Amino acid sequence: MYTCSGVAQAASARISLLRETVVDKGSIYLSDLLPKSAPSTVLLLAREIVVGQSPRPGSVRVFTSEAVSRILGDDAGLLDEIQVPERILVRRAGRLITKEEVTKAIQSTLLHNEEFSKLTVTTANVRFAAAVLVSAENADLQVTRIEVDHTLQQLNFWLVSGADTGILPFLVMVRPQGASSILAGLEDDASAQESGTENKPGSLESVLFRRHLAHAKQRSVAIVEPGKTAQLHLISGKTTEMFLPATALERGSLGQQIRVRLEASGRVMEAQVVGPGRLEAEF
Repeated sequence: MYTCSGVAQAASARISLLRETVVDKGSIYLSDLLPKSAPSTVLLLAREIVVGQSPRPGSVRVFTSEAVSRILGDDAGLLDEIQVPERILVRRAGRLITKEEVTKAIQSTLLHNEEFSKLTVTTANVRFAAAVLVSAENADLQVTRIEVDHTLQQLNFWLVSGADTGILPFLVMVRPQGASSILAGLEDDASAQESGTENKPGSLESVLFRRHLAHAKQRSVAIVEPGKTAQLHLISGKTTEMFLPATALERGSLGQQIRVRLEASGRVMEAQVVGPGRLEAEF
């Protein structure tokens, strides 16, 4: 740090940190807060100083001058040479996940599975409620789980981003073309496998698929119970989201819309069941 201070002194002027900047990585470094006109040696050293964690893609984090001073407090000489604004706004670059890239990730998964390869999925078949933002140009979407809703003749996919690992898994609902006949055929395979008349090998996804289809005619399993508290993921527009406790007013299985009551305000609204004890809604 002494070298950094020495360079700043040589410049005979205090370096003013930016009042607003945009980052695209998980951590904020001092170099992110410096203007491009800062001496190259200063920028090089500042790349080693972590100021804090970046906000989620599309969101903003605010640093006060006091907070920055505490972070850099180990080097009083550096603080003497840097001018810190009262507030610094750090935005995380973000873009919305598109239907096209979601569809491509699902198509890739289906293509490499013998049982699923006959299903045709297009952007028109894909639906997801979450406004998912990522920083990377290539989100590297990956399917981690496949579930079947035989009643609605649809598949439920859980996807994550390999590029932005901090993004929570999100649910994508797909009603493939030709699903009725293909799912019926897979259900027959599952019944035959359970009765011991067939032992057809397949991937882990195929085994899970059949196991679920073996119980497809039974009533959908409720994973949210009335009177129980669940976590509600509340989304507003493209950049605002909150996680709030809510009380379910109805039973709900995956993908269903149920009425819930916000514990903080008592407001009643509809939300979609996206997992055990997990809900999602837009407002």
